[in-house]
Amino acid sequence: MKDLTFRQLQDYLLEHYQQSRTEEGLFMKLVEEVGEVAEVLNGRSGRKEGVQDSNEVLAKELADIIHYTVAIAAINHIDLTKTIFEKDKKASIN
Repeated sequence: MKDLTFRQLQDYLLEHYQQSRTEEGLFMKLVEEVGEVAEVLNGRSGRKEGVQDSNEVLAKELADIIHYTVAIAAINHIDLTKTIFEKDKKASIN
């Protein structure tokens, strides 16, 4: 398995989505995926029955969240790597 940087993922997703999806559409998919993670976690805690509970399912849903988050950043030309490091540096000062 090849390691992938945020920059590589952003470039790939920009090419994939720049002409076909709006940020609103990507955001709606992101919210949908967050809901699917919530279902898995609610199933694990006993708050919801009949939910497929496995690390594989959780991993796929978390991957979808990362996918759509990075896609939104990509089509808006936001450098996530830079932003994450800057935000973390600022947070660690406080």
